[in-house]
Amino acid sequence: MTATVSTPETTAEVAPGFRRPSQRRRGPWAVAAWVVLMLAVPLLVSSDQWMGVGIFALIAAVGVLGIQIVMGLAGQVSIATAAFMPIGAYTAAWLGVDHGQPFWVWLPASAVVAGIGGALFAPIAVRMRGHYLGVATLGLVFIASYVWEVWTDLTGGSGGRVAAPVVINGQDLLDGYWSGDTQVLTLFQAWWYFAFAVLLVAMVVTWNIKRSRLGRAFMAVRDKDLAAGVVGIPVTRTKTTAFAISSAFAGVSGSLLAAYMGYVTPAQWSLTLSIDFIAMAVIGGAGTIAGALLGALFYKAMPEAVNWLSTYVPFVSQDAKVDGGLTAPLLSQMLFGAAILLVLLFEPRGLNALVRRPFHWARTRRERSAR
Repeated sequence: MTATVSTPETTAEVAPGFRRPSQRRRGPWAVAAWVVLMLAVPLLVSSDQWMGVGIFALIAAVGVLGIQIVMGLAGQVSIATAAFMPIGAYTAAWLGVDHGQPFWVWLPASAVVAGIGGALFAPIAVRMRGHYLGVATLGLVFIASYVWEVWTDLTGGSGGRVAAPVVINGQDLLDGYWSGDTQVLTLFQAWWYFAFAVLLVAMVVTWNIKRSRLGRAFMAVRDKDLAAGVVGIPVTRTKTTAFAISSAFAGVSGSLLAAYMGYVTPAQWSLTLSIDFIAMAVIGGAGTIAGALLGALFYKAMPEAVNWLSTYVPFVSQDAKVDGGLTAPLLSQMLFGAAILLVLLFEPRGLNALVRRPFHWARTRRERSAR
């Protein structure tokens, strides 16, 4: 009897998760090229409007990474992003404004306090599954909304309060960055670099979690929590950790959003915000790191793109106050809803898979031609 040996060069199927040596070598170079491109964006884009869109997307992507962890990796349904983002925002305001602490104090503190909030809620959440868990997190959003309205000493009530500033070398980034009388960076350039730096750290943390023993435990619980418990994975503790980490990311995103806007009110943290973040995660690609940024960019850029294109479409009005007819904001909402449906039906892996597909196709053709 003879044995047939299958070599990597002749094997048609590749084991899931396997990366060829050439792929592993290209990975760091691709990331480095992306970082260089992101650093060059403020120098290449002159429109303040589109720079503002990009900054909002960078800030939102931090919160979407948290959703990728709790929903994409751990498989837990959570609609509580709008409950934990304000925890970070008000923690930052309390430390940064009321006590004069710098951003390197209030930014990590916003993650810690929001993470503790998620860990305290987790023992209730882990008792539920599926849509029951989603409804429980939904209730948390409504409870949090009431708390922010009545806790006026901290939040300023419905009138809001000033947010914590990002001050570097004695300069508030909302005023740009100056060297003497010369402006080195505009407001948008300074905030782009700051938000990108925070996002980069969040991406590195997420990447390490995904590759760690904890990340494998998340995925085991997601796929089958009963089986995970049988093989010795502490299911309750794993779910609690996922909620805590996701909440910490939401807290950082909330503190950054408030600092960039310069003001924070309870009305900002509505249920719609949570749904928007889930939509960003779905469109970008559930459980993927790059998908968090792609989904956030798509969500933030679509209204501006539709508003610009509406000037060339006669039956679309740019005035949102027009009664009847199709306006640019309504068209944007319709297209965003259609995009969610199309992604769910035809590409559940999201924009991340669509972006990767041409590169995968080109690499496959090169490898076949080299044989």
